[in-house]
Amino acid sequence: MSYRKKIVWGIISSMVGFFASMVLAKPEIFGLCDMGDKKCIYFFIDYFDNVAQFIFAFSVSFFIIFTMLSFIDESVFNYWKKFAKIFLSIAIILIIITPTQHGGFVGIDKELSTWFLAIAFLIISLGIIIWKSVSLKKGN
Repeated sequence: MSYRKKIVWGIISSMVGFFASMVLAKPEIFGLCDMGDKKCIYFFIDYFDNVAQFIFAFSVSFFIIFTMLSFIDESVFNYWKKFAKIFLSIAIILIIITPTQHGGFVGIDKELSTWFLAIAFLIISLGIIIWKSVSLKKGN
């Protein structure tokens, strides 16, 4: 697959993830539950809230990153991809083992850890992309 196709698929996937997170977070708006059906709405909140937050936070991060990568050389993408594989693997494990409610080792819950890791992923990714693209321009 060409570099441009990878970027386009990344952008499309992040948009689909964003939409899926909205559907899971607000099932009554998208017709999965009636507006007054609290049992159905709370079912989605109880079972899909953490998943929706994870998908939302990381899909927004990926959208920003892939949009930025669309203007940059493929070698920067390959360098960033190595970081992303490692970071996302660790982030998923950390989010899974984090308690659902406040408490645990450092007093954070799944929601806080999801947001922290998504923001850290975005900031570190942007730093890597900027640093690598600047270093490549200096080398040329």
